[in-house]
Amino acid sequence: MATCKYCGQSAGLFSRAHKACEEKHDRGVKGMGDLMRRYFGDSVSAADLKAKIERNRLPYFLSEYDIADAAIIALSAYGETLHRPYGQNVLPKIKAFLSSISVPYSRLNQKGDLDKLGQKLFQGYVVDFFAKGVPLSQIRISTDSVTSVLPLSQQKKDEAYYNVLNKAADKFMSNGSLSDNEQQLIESYTGSLGIALNCLPMQYQSESLARIGQAMVLKDLQQGILPKNPLTVPVMLGRGECALWVYDNVTMFQEKIVREYQGGSRGMSYRICKGITYRTGSFKGRPVERSSMDKVGVGSLVITNKHFFFHCPTASVKIPYSKLVGVTPYSDGLEVHKEEAKPKRTVFQGFDAWFVMNVLNQVNNL
Repeated sequence: MATCKYCGQSAGLFSRAHKACEEKHDRGVKGMGDLMRRYFGDSVSAADLKAKIERNRLPYFLSEYDIADAAIIALSAYGETLHRPYGQNVLPKIKAFLSSISVPYSRLNQKGDLDKLGQKLFQGYVVDFFAKGVPLSQIRISTDSVTSVLPLSQQKKDEAYYNVLNKAADKFMSNGSLSDNEQQLIESYTGSLGIALNCLPMQYQSESLARIGQAMVLKDLQQGILPKNPLTVPVMLGRGECALWVYDNVTMFQEKIVREYQGGSRGMSYRICKGITYRTGSFKGRPVERSSMDKVGVGSLVITNKHFFFHCPTASVKIPYSKLVGVTPYSDGLEVHKEEAKPKRTVFQGFDAWFVMNVLNQVNNL
């Protein structure tokens, strides 16, 4: 005989729950959800919420999972109603709620629901740096109050900081140019957080942010100075050399020339003895060259004030600007022409060549 999963009594041969128990449980789950929504609607106090949860837990067969599911739904709905500027009671309300329901934080955040709410609040305070000019030192007081209630990993915090930076970049570049004040804001923000625009993690890169970073590098070069924050790159730089930008996932191709002879022969063969043959006649042929663009590898292209550096697991290539006789830009890369006795085509693919072409125009003035 099976037992009822709610009351634990015999439920019959083929049943896992009494119908009455199941209906009662469903009413309890619905009532729990309504109670939590009323709490966030300010019609139920934290003390009443806690008392009613404890009073209804056993009579309505409510498990910790039932309470957790209802809490996640209520918190998510509450999060959707929050908009900047956040009221002073938002975090105390969430903190009191989490304390009242007595469910482990890890269970509530099993699918990242609390991380999502925490990031929204964290990011909302960080936005005030660009929206209201609030210093990051003051903003950290607010973000610390968020993480004291809704703990976030460093990765989640970084995501929030980068998301705000990308939104600011999109707004600043919407008219196609960057004002001096906007540049100062970007520099102050990135400087305080230790963010290098010319070497961003791939998941945080955006077209607007790249354009801003490149524009700032070019402004420095126009004034005859190198960037203040040098990059750490996987290649050895020379004295007075500075890495300006790093492109990831760049494919390098290099021309390969194969020479072979084509032609034919004619004449006669005479057998002298076993294993020895004498042949008369002549061979007429001509050398033929075939070229192809062979893939060298996929890696990082480092742009410095003196060289192109390409680095991948199978190859490292350095091309001095002083050895260039020409550069052909493409929509997705560029081809460099080197001063060599037997020049071979070299192509880098996987980036916008606009910045590189401007760098080459400026480095000659340094």
